[in-house]
Amino acid sequence: MTVEIGRRQQQRLETEQLIKATALALFVERGFEATTTKEIADAAGVAHGTVFLVAGTKEALLVKVMEERLRLVVSDRAARLPSRPIMAQLVHVFDGLFDFYESEPGLSRVFLKGIMFFGEPIAKATYDEHMGRFSRYLAGLFDAAKTRGEVAKRTRSDGAAAHVLALYVFAVVGFLNSESRDRGALGAGFRAGLDALFRGLRAHKP
Repeated sequence: MTVEIGRRQQQRLETEQLIKATALALFVERGFEATTTKEIADAAGVAHGTVFLVAGTKEALLVKVMEERLRLVVSDRAARLPSRPIMAQLVHVFDGLFDFYESEPGLSRVFLKGIMFFGEPIAKATYDEHMGRFSRYLAGLFDAAKTRGEVAKRTRSDGAAAHVLALYVFAVVGFLNSESRDRGALGAGFRAGLDALFRGLRAHKP
């Protein structure tokens, strides 16, 4: 019985990955708006209702697909994180995300538009969960930086993480709205914003 349950769970995971990979390919090829959930199901070779077992709506499926891609980027960067200082750590992590947005500008524009103006609660809940995990990760970096004396002890790690995320979203929106999409300018602008933020966070030596 345990073996059978394990096999069914594995099959569900494989089906979910197939649906997400198929959805991503169609979103890139045809565009998000032009792609229907039935087309995703047909291309994946599954029943239409199976798509909704992965995500309750097409918007939520987009968030799940993008969240997985972005989470893999962050995980890869986190595994090769500089030991210090926190400024270098943040630049290292976000450079990976910026590279992703540069490689998938069309899909990223749809995603960014969606997260700023959610039309339904399922996608919003999925995104909030993703951002909550990422925010806690960044707050952990600030906690460690406080221990090392790089930022003031009075710094609220969760607040600092929220400010960094605000800089990130602002920078990405500007990049994706630009006709030139200058990757160098994106990174430079984000680092300048971080530098301004850190001027108020650095621990002052007596």
